[in-house]
Amino acid sequence: MEEVTWGLLLLLTCLPVLKANNIDKNSPFYYDWENLQLGGLVWAGIMRIAGITFALSNKCKCKSDPNDNPFPEKATPLINSGCESHC
Repeated sequence: MEEVTWGLLLLLTCLPVLKANNIDKNSPFYYDWENLQLGGLVWAGIMRIAGITFALSNKCKCKSDPNDNPFPEKATPLINSGCESHC
């Protein structure tokens, strides 16, 4: 039974390869992968240049007030001495 299963699995994996030799370039599912890859690389290059230009254009400055520090200058201790008598 295992040999039959392996045979069917091999047959099912080989059928698309055998069918791929008959390529219809007018089919709506045919993709020109080289032009698609080239277009993607061009788009990625344009986006990269735009990102670097935006980052270096000084338009995205972080305007923060030095007094708005999220960390207080003196932290309050979590455990105070003499806490045992009040708890």
